Amino acid sequence: MTFDVIVIGTGAGGATVARELSKKDYKVLILEKGKRHKTGTSVNYLKNIPLDLKADLSNKDLAKYDFLNYPAELMYLEDVGGTTPVSLANACYACSTCYSNSATTQFKIHDLDLFKELIDASADLKVNPFPANLMGPATRKIVDAGESLGYFMEPMPKFIDFSKCNSCGLCIGGCKKGAKWDSTQFVNEAMDNGATLISDFTVTKITHDDGKVTGVEGLFGDKTKAFEAKKVIIAAGALNTPVILKNSEIEENVGEGLFCDLFITVGGFLEDAKLNKEIPMGTKAEFGPYFLSPHFSTQIIPLLEEKGFNANPEDVMGIMVKIADEANGKLNSNKYIEKPLTERDLELLKEGYEKSVEVLVKAGVDPLSIVSTPIRGAHPGGTAAVGKVVDNNLETKIKGLFIADASVIPQAPGRPPILTVTALAKRLAQIIGKRVNIEDMNPITA
Repeated sequence: MTFDVIVIGTGAGGATVARELSKKDYKVLILEKGKRHKTGTSVNYLKNIPLDLKADLSNKDLAKYDFLNYPAELMYLEDVGGTTPVSLANACYACSTCYSNSATTQFKIHDLDLFKELIDASADLKVNPFPANLMGPATRKIVDAGESLGYFMEPMPKFIDFSKCNSCGLCIGGCKKGAKWDSTQFVNEAMDNGATLISDFTVTKITHDDGKVTGVEGLFGDKTKAFEAKKVIIAAGALNTPVILKNSEIEENVGEGLFCDLFITVGGFLEDAKLNKEIPMGTKAEFGPYFLSPHFSTQIIPLLEEKGFNANPEDVMGIMVKIADEANGKLNSNKYIEKPLTERDLELLKEGYEKSVEVLVKAGVDPLSIVSTPIRGAHPGGTAAVGKVVDNNLETKIKGLFIADASVIPQAPGRPPILTVTALAKRLAQIIGKRVNIEDMNPITA
């Protein structure tokens, strides 16, 4: 069976480009490695990959940074919607002009200006600043404490329809009220427009002839199946996209330059704070390559117990420190990741930790209770970077083969990339649309 376009992956990039092209009546096939899950259950399927982030713990100056004492890991999800169903709905492009590693700045260097697409994506995702009337008392304590210390605390832009939001604080579990956007909505729109979705399909390679894409091959159950198309878009995520590329004879720079937007949550005991009952990460304080934001983590509870604090979830106050880590990682076979913790990364985590402790104590947290979670990564990217693996049309060296996920971002923005990836996918849909002609890609007609 032949399609106009095959899209691999249903995260922010794949779902968006499939939706945009299906609106133009192109015959679109969407292939997804994972399964479809009931709304609100995706968090149960989160996976973790170890990150080898070693530091010299013989240095006594590092002893108080307990986040260095635990194994680090990278979280990811391989199902319909990608990681968007478990995101905290953060749309951090507004601050990008003040930081040179922002995704928008990085793409401008490669003659790829996403300003219009970011505006369009913001409208589609209903991005709004976190409203003051929904700020809970725990978040307000952190804001007041931060501002009293001279830190500028600003509302976090969110892709949430706040008219539907009941402030349950369960964004990571999937929004059962339908207030938070996730890319399954775009997948459903694409299917309503005539696109075909096949889940549980593992793409193994892209087929091509004489430098031009011809289709894809993959496994559906235990059977090999192939589909033909003149355009193929890989949006399988920064961990899966390199595997497909290498299997398809594209190897130069592929799987290198991995970043993860490393983060920790610094927390402590404040009786009956109830941060866990509030919209997560409602505000933020920007510090160039890192930012701070109120964040409840269940990992804090056992760490408090180790310190002798009998804490319930309602007694936890926390602040996330998210940094733009160096793009020095490498993805090897079987998704084994080499990712050293650089001196710069460590300094950023330490700075963020110190500021977080300062704010938490000012907010009333018992200073003896302060703990921090293991280092985690949540936004892998960089493994098929623009300027190295794709050009400014997001096309690989194989004509007709494109990439539309975070793997094309060259350096860590240190900010959630969903809005940026959505904008990239919108741009790619326009690029492909401009190339359409009778000989190349025929729109479906009645």
